[in-house]
Amino acid sequence: MNPLFPVSTTNSLFPVSLCSNDTASVTNPPEVKLDWLQNKSFTNIPCEVQKLQEQKEDSTLIQEIPEFSDENSDNNEEKTESRKRKKKKKHKHKNKKNKSSKREISRSPSPTVKMKPRIMENQGNKVFIEELPYLEPEDAFRIDRKSNIHNWKYESLYKGHIASFSNLFQYTLGGETILKGGETTMKDSKCKSKEKMKRYFSRENKVLTSQAPLSHLLPKKVPDNSPSDFLSVPLEMHSNENSSSKHVGVDVREKLMDENTSHYIRGEGVAKEEKNICLTETEQRLNRKTAEFNSRTRTEPHNIDMWLQFIEFQDFLFKYPESEGHFKITKAAVMEKKIAIMRKAMEVNPGNITLKLEYLQLCRGAMEAEEVNKEMEDLIFHNPTNITLWSQYLMFNQSRLVSFSVSRMCKVYQKCISTLVKYQEGSLQTHTLPENLSSEILGIFVKLCMFLKEAGHKERAVAAFQALIELNVFCPERLKSADRTDKIIILESFWDSGVPRFGEEGAKGWSFWMDNKDLLPSESERSWKEPSVDTEEQTILQGKHAKWETWIQIETLRESVHWLPWKPNLSDGETMDDCEDVDRLVLFEDVSHFLFCVPEDMRYRLLSEFLTFLGFECYSLREAEQENSKMMQIIDIFGLEDLKKSSFQEEKEFLHKFIGNIIQQGLVKFQGVHHTKLTTLLLRFQAQNENSENTDFKKFKKTARNILKDPQNRNSKTVWLEYCHLLSNLGGQGDSVEVLETAIPMLCINNTVEKECVPTFYKNLVENILKIPVDDEMFKFSKKTVMINAELVKKCVHVLSCFCDSRHGDLKNLESTTAVIKLKSRKKLEELLNSLLQDYEKDTKRSEEEWMCFLATSQCCALFEFVFSDLNLDSALCVLNKVQCKLFTLSGAHVEDKDVNQKIDHCLEQIFRYKIRIIHYHMSVHHSSLSPLRETVEAALEIFPDHVYFLNVFTELEKGCMVFGRIDRFFGHHIGRVSSPVLTLFAVASLIQRQKQRMDLIYGDIETPQSFMSCNGLMNKIRSYLDKSLENPKTQHCSFLWNVYLYCERNYGQNERAGGLFYRSLQMCPWVKDLYLDGVNIFKDSKLEEITDLMLEKEIRVQIPLEEIDILQS
Repeated sequence: MNPLFPVSTTNSLFPVSLCSNDTASVTNPPEVKLDWLQNKSFTNIPCEVQKLQEQKEDSTLIQEIPEFSDENSDNNEEKTESRKRKKKKKHKHKNKKNKSSKREISRSPSPTVKMKPRIMENQGNKVFIEELPYLEPEDAFRIDRKSNIHNWKYESLYKGHIASFSNLFQYTLGGETILKGGETTMKDSKCKSKEKMKRYFSRENKVLTSQAPLSHLLPKKVPDNSPSDFLSVPLEMHSNENSSSKHVGVDVREKLMDENTSHYIRGEGVAKEEKNICLTETEQRLNRKTAEFNSRTRTEPHNIDMWLQFIEFQDFLFKYPESEGHFKITKAAVMEKKIAIMRKAMEVNPGNITLKLEYLQLCRGAMEAEEVNKEMEDLIFHNPTNITLWSQYLMFNQSRLVSFSVSRMCKVYQKCISTLVKYQEGSLQTHTLPENLSSEILGIFVKLCMFLKEAGHKERAVAAFQALIELNVFCPERLKSADRTDKIIILESFWDSGVPRFGEEGAKGWSFWMDNKDLLPSESERSWKEPSVDTEEQTILQGKHAKWETWIQIETLRESVHWLPWKPNLSDGETMDDCEDVDRLVLFEDVSHFLFCVPEDMRYRLLSEFLTFLGFECYSLREAEQENSKMMQIIDIFGLEDLKKSSFQEEKEFLHKFIGNIIQQGLVKFQGVHHTKLTTLLLRFQAQNENSENTDFKKFKKTARNILKDPQNRNSKTVWLEYCHLLSNLGGQGDSVEVLETAIPMLCINNTVEKECVPTFYKNLVENILKIPVDDEMFKFSKKTVMINAELVKKCVHVLSCFCDSRHGDLKNLESTTAVIKLKSRKKLEELLNSLLQDYEKDTKRSEEEWMCFLATSQCCALFEFVFSDLNLDSALCVLNKVQCKLFTLSGAHVEDKDVNQKIDHCLEQIFRYKIRIIHYHMSVHHSSLSPLRETVEAALEIFPDHVYFLNVFTELEKGCMVFGRIDRFFGHHIGRVSSPVLTLFAVASLIQRQKQRMDLIYGDIETPQSFMSCNGLMNKIRSYLDKSLENPKTQHCSFLWNVYLYCERNYGQNERAGGLFYRSLQMCPWVKDLYLDGVNIFKDSKLEEITDLMLEKEIRVQIPLEEIDILQS
């Protein structure tokens, strides 16, 4: 046998001389040779040595013996079979299902393969062929006893089991062989090949393809110079003999530092080398903007607006991640970054309330609701006169579903109003009062009434308005100097007397009742009752609908009728116990806590707010349109009648009479300017009545003439202008011309009163002569041509010349205007416009009437150029563009003055509207392109993106071509950035109308499938628009947007998503009754009881309980 260490050298670790079979030992005797193995620490070594020696002998035998004997092969087969049996016993518990089949396989004889037993025994532990040094090529295989049945099923091998080799080089015909992608080394190309290729629709490539310049999109050029085989060493790194002399006297520590660290210690900056990073234009702009904000936070730390803009800017960074990382930024990360910026701003400005409120708004998702509420209460305690703080506090408590209830919110509103009223009266003087405190209190009162209306308590809201108007407008003369609490105590007796209140038939006011308490109500006052709904309810019950459907129809019907507080008729012997529905009975205690004194100059606004609350539009030209009226206007434009609440005719007539009574009773108590405004409202009310009934306006003309006969209205230019304007709206432009030709000589001679209305008279006269469409009519693009002859154009020139020369009596004498007078008039109008522009640039703090006069004069100049040049559009637009540019300049110079800026914006809006009217009229007279109109509308929408009129013109222009690229780009860009729900509602309504038009073309009279919108992506676009808008904190509490969202999901989307959306809407607007009704429409009978129980828990008004429905249906 061979020894363990067959080495015989002097340099070996163990100097042992080994003997072979043929030779003997020379140096050491045999007994000394392995004495070290007798040590007890090597007891196991001899066994291992014996095994190794046996393996060595076997390996030598393999080389010498060409074939094995049969006995050895049989022994080896027995050994392998015994090993298999042991292994099978060990894993006996596995694969019990295929036990029988496995037994058959194990018993089947293995194929006879002539293989060397040692190789066959040891190859199971080896992986590579190199580990078997004595393996012959013909024996280099392995039998796979666990066959893969998929190879038979798919008739091919799995691609992962087949070795694949990628070609590193690319070959071009007739060219040189180069590496793929211009790589120079094998290592770099392997790294590049491992990078995952990103498709064109990935987040990064979308930004690159849309924002990157053209040079970045071109393919890379192959480098001309071949790669070098060595690395160049800069000359500065060579050792220099004189280098030691430079470091004489230098601290040793500086030698151990790098350049950046040494500069940092000395307080010096190091110019960083610019990295060659390929950034898109958008990313470069965002980086510059970020650097600008970072610089301004250090130079302007007390600029609050800058900090807020910096926080809003983070949303844009969220949409465009940095090019180096291209990592996906989550909303939570953006929110953490915003909170960090806000905390930094609060450290610099510790006492700023705006930053504190914004911080609490951001932390609503991170902090507990009770903690946020305590923080707000603490802020209110230290700043009780801050109206913005009170508004956010009210909305925060109003939008918390867990702790919300109507009674609790009424107490919060009561606390707010009573606190502010004490500061208004002077009983509390601890803090400075804000400007227009009375106006702010009135605004909070209107919010309270709207809250009660949306919660279903309309009777209480109407009663609050009636009590406040009686307290301020109809207060007796002897009580005007009394204290507020004394007035309220005396008003309670009037409230409980049962006499008609403000707005009701025969109501004469609190002051009249104080002097005539013994007078009994007349027959008309007794007969003033709400219409009965018994007949309509019987009709609904006879329809035999489902329980949930019957409940919704009766609930909606009663809600549309029961909006006036119930009171007992004392003449008939009724008492409060006779009231069938206790919620309809409004006691004086329910509204007395919200009453306060309104200044005399704000009482007209109180009356107009009541009319707006009832649905009558009474805003002036300067005042912004209410969002509710805008939304109703959008629904009328697109014909979405399903979003409107149904009401029967008797209820409409009852409400119409109530609104008329409010205006008539208010005229008695107002004088001067407010009386004139109420008179114009009365004319508008009569025109709406006649227009809604689609009858001839002869009755309206008769009523209007009776109003104009009133001595207070006979010489009122405003009333005459309103009358002419309404005549034009009703289609009587010829009658309007006659009225104006009569009124101008009579009214415009006296320039001491309402002289600002004179340009408006002439402007309206020229527009009616030319038959220009009325501005109040919603834009409808039509291809009808208007025939205008030369006589009408000549008459218009004559009228404007009379305006320029103040020849008001020569309107009907056309021969009085010669060619020379026309040229002089044109020159005078040009000088007049230039002087007005200069004067208004110097002094912008002017009244509303003066701004209206400036606007009307500018429009008269544009009309004169239009008719003087024989209806040349460019001449008119030149004048309007000149005025528009001046208004742009003034608007930028008076950003801080909100009142002046609001007036300038209104004038700018009217200039855009007038340009659209002139262009549209020119297109109806002459054939021209759509480009001027489209450019004007797009320019107007850039400044007023949520203006209903401009949006309507924009959609009308694009609707005819059935290509909606401009519309989709506009809505996609502005939704989410504009904090008005009007834009989102307009976008959604236009998408619904677009799809309905397509389905009408496809299906015709056949019933359209319910899910037609979800299959073509329009529903996804609607969801995207609404989700963007509802993520905005300023619009997420808009109940109308949630109603529209639920309507779209219920009718065109998926009911499962509508169910989840219903609970989301309750989290944001738990006080809105319509959302609960939408939930019943979604879940039907399955959750009817659950939703009604939730309504009762939150004290939402329920007109009819479910138990009454069961009784009526039985």
